[in-house]
Amino acid sequence: MKLKDIGERNLIHGIFRDFKLSQQKDDCAIIEAGDDVLLLSTDIIRETTHIPKGAKPRQIGKFAANINLSDIAAMAGQPIGMLVSYLLSPEMEEASFREIVSGINDALKAFDAEILGGDTKEGGETVISGTVLGRQQKSIVRRRSDISKGQILGITNNLGRAASGYLFQKHGYQKSRATGLILDINPRIREAQAISRNGGKFMMDLSDGLFSSISQMKEDYGLGFRIVEDELPADRNVKKASDLSGISATEIMCGFGGEYELLFTVDNQHYKSFMEAMESEGVSVSFIGDVWEGKNIIYNGKNWADITNRGYEHFSKRPFS
Repeated sequence: MKLKDIGERNLIHGIFRDFKLSQQKDDCAIIEAGDDVLLLSTDIIRETTHIPKGAKPRQIGKFAANINLSDIAAMAGQPIGMLVSYLLSPEMEEASFREIVSGINDALKAFDAEILGGDTKEGGETVISGTVLGRQQKSIVRRRSDISKGQILGITNNLGRAASGYLFQKHGYQKSRATGLILDINPRIREAQAISRNGGKFMMDLSDGLFSSISQMKEDYGLGFRIVEDELPADRNVKKASDLSGISATEIMCGFGGEYELLFTVDNQHYKSFMEAMESEGVSVSFIGDVWEGKNIIYNGKNWADITNRGYEHFSKRPFS
């Protein structure tokens, strides 16, 4: 059977089942280290599938680092550094490669982390693979298994930025700006730690999009989510992307990957104190629903409807293709 017939989620599920992996399906692997834990994750980008035409080398490097740092953020960790491996065309200019490395270095230094080493190999196109290392106190680290029915569901900042960039590019609208919307992401390291310290429970990043994330959680933990459509905070570019494409704002906000915001829960009784803490720490959050034992559903202002869109998944048909 081909991977396109299996899909990423079933592929990963099979690996966990067949090889009896001890790690949970979190954004990072966890290694005990005394009163702390070490956090490890890896992510990879490929020129033809992840890098929009016209992207600058330094921008590419920062993106490669930041998507790895986002996994550390999803566990409320503090980054230490990253190993980076490169597959590079021999036709690449040295100056371009050094700019990529500079972008990676800049992204890591923003969080007091550093390049720890890596590898280079010759290939036909640019591929960058990062393995990121972080650390955190056990009491601060958040896991997907911290999910529980009755919790309220929140996100940081807004939704739909990356999808808007993709649609801008597809329709030939402000392509340079579109590239920035896709690549210029910010791992929510500080925000995640503030959320965790002030009562956050379950947490994951939205690298695959909201619908994909809640679909994964339903499959892995059996709990569903009730989303209120009017509570979804839209990035300021979503309306224009919707006008250009004819795709609804909700689909743009929820059905596409590349967001790198945080999805999290808080116990309902702690809502008031949590929001006061977020305001005090300057962290922008919105609550968009809650956790329950039923299906994933969404309220459109009149009715509840099943969420049948499973969002972005590797080896499957791309959204908006």
